[in-house]
Amino acid sequence: MRNIRGQVVVEYLLIMVLMVAIAAGLTKKLVGRGDDDSSQGMIIQSWSRMIKVIGNDLPDCAKQQNFNTPNCPP
Repeated sequence: MRNIRGQVVVEYLLIMVLMVAIAAGLTKKLVGRGDDDSSQGMIIQSWSRMIKVIGNDLPDCAKQQNFNTPNCPP
């Protein structure tokens, strides 16, 4: 009976280690922050693009087609 309890504890710990490793990997891929765009997570990249588009939207420029730069075509 004592061996079964020990085995349950070992299996529980192995499952916990596996779940923590998976959670860390998912966190890094989704919301990881890095110096360049390739090392940032998907959510951070999308959020950064949205902020850039909103920031480059000029309120007095109805003909603006490109929101990557804040230029208003003549």
